Amino acid sequence: MGIGMGEVHHLHWQAKVQPGNDLPWDQIVVGIDDIHQAIRIIILSPKLSIPTAPDQFCDALTYIDRPSEIAIPAITQEIWDAIEQWEPRVIMHKVNVSQVGRDHYKANVAWRLREDVAQEIYFTDVSLQRLAA
Repeated sequence: MGIGMGEVHHLHWQAKVQPGNDLPWDQIVVGIDDIHQAIRIIILSPKLSIPTAPDQFCDALTYIDRPSEIAIPAITQEIWDAIEQWEPRVIMHKVNVSQVGRDHYKANVAWRLREDVAQEIYFTDVSLQRLAA
């Protein structure tokens, strides 16, 4: 859900991020959508991408060129560790990684809110693939 910046009445929010060149600079995501986006950002942002916080984020994308028997457990562990470390609002439940195609994996991340605000388990799907240069 995207809403305008002038309408922020939420504790948890961030600027809306989407692929492509049409970024809605005046749009935000709030609540559960904020957490879904935060999880995607953690998974898809490589370590060393922020000079002041080189260990932040995840190196899952470094494994997508490897055989699936190596890639799947490595990607799973990278995602689990990164979310546990960098998203304190959630409690991890499970990470399932499957191969979709050559150099393309899909991660399904099951989690729940740490504060037990909602007892439901949420799932965030993330597609990992190497983009053509």
